[in-house]
Amino acid sequence: MKPFLVEEGISNEMLSGIEQHGYYIHRDIINISDAAALRALMEIRYDQDQFKKAGIGKGVSFSINEEIRKDSILWIEETSSSPILASYSSHIDGLISLLNRHFFLPLKDKELMFAIYEKGSYYRKHRDRFAKQQHRFFTIILYLTDWQKGDGGELMIYTDQGEVKVEPHQGSFVIFTSETEHEVLPVFARRYSITGWITDVPIGLTFL
Repeated sequence: MKPFLVEEGISNEMLSGIEQHGYYIHRDIINISDAAALRALMEIRYDQDQFKKAGIGKGVSFSINEEIRKDSILWIEETSSSPILASYSSHIDGLISLLNRHFFLPLKDKELMFAIYEKGSYYRKHRDRFAKQQHRFFTIILYLTDWQKGDGGELMIYTDQGEVKVEPHQGSFVIFTSETEHEVLPVFARRYSITGWITDVPIGLTFL
């Protein structure tokens, strides 16, 4: 995996996009074979019932509400034995340093999870930054689906400048501020991603 988002040309484009619009999208952060390998890893763990139904809220306010959200998730541990996952994690560490330098932020860590949306799943409009625990600064998504037109599951980002529809092509990377409203449109074919957040506090696997 080539960490091109921290290369000068791309990083300047990304930082400018975040600064001006609140988001940035780039295609082909990983190649087809790496995306396929990560999908296969997800499928193995999914078939072993390691995933759980995703919920909304945090702590005492956490609940599972399929009227709002219908995906399944598995948190990724820092000690993962997958070389591709380790490379991606290292890539995000470099991104944290870049964001800190440019925006003068106190970002310290990340939390990453596998997310699978089955046919009929969705995630209604929401924000990732909790009102009472505002530690998430940026949302990051790596898409792994061999996506085709008609598969659904597009990401809608709602900004002051208008709506942005992101097609979840495999290898695409999206970053946006966690206070930005967004949603996942209804899915018509299984959808794979690694979703995560960049935070201003160290993270333990205590979210769910």
